[in-house]
Amino acid sequence: MPTAATLGKTPAHRHDPLGPLADAIGSITGATSIQVAKALHQVLEATTPQSRNVRLQLIRHLADIESQTIGIEMPKAAATTNDLISTAQAAELLGYSRPYVAMLIDQNKLKGASVSAGGHRRVSRAAVMDMKAKHQVTGKAADLRAEGQKAGAYKSSEADVVRRVKALAEKRFPKKR
Repeated sequence: MPTAATLGKTPAHRHDPLGPLADAIGSITGATSIQVAKALHQVLEATTPQSRNVRLQLIRHLADIESQTIGIEMPKAAATTNDLISTAQAAELLGYSRPYVAMLIDQNKLKGASVSAGGHRRVSRAAVMDMKAKHQVTGKAADLRAEGQKAGAYKSSEADVVRRVKALAEKRFPKKR
């Protein structure tokens, strides 16, 4: 790939794959081909996550154009973490019921949600995955007790609970003497 230094010394299209594109953009915008080529290289050759995303989107766009030209339908883009999903999809990911997910959204316990004018709820996949990670339980008995303790389900001692259960049982079913 040519560098910005070599771009200024040679015509934009000589050994540069972006040269013809720079020439076309320059003829439309009035900018010089060299300026356009430099800008294209800066954007496309940067090593940031944003520039990588730009490159991937550009590749996808070019593939879509070519596939439409020859009549091939491309598969839908893979779901991203920022896309909005329905309450049914969120419920499936979380292992909850759809009405429960709707209630979480209504109570603002599931962040990143929006409600349309027609009342349709959508929530970001990232928010659903965050909630899933925070509330995931492994299923082992010891882990369930630890999770319950974290949630405050065991504020009373076991002895307290046994006394209360016995007292309730005696009230409900008094012993006949």
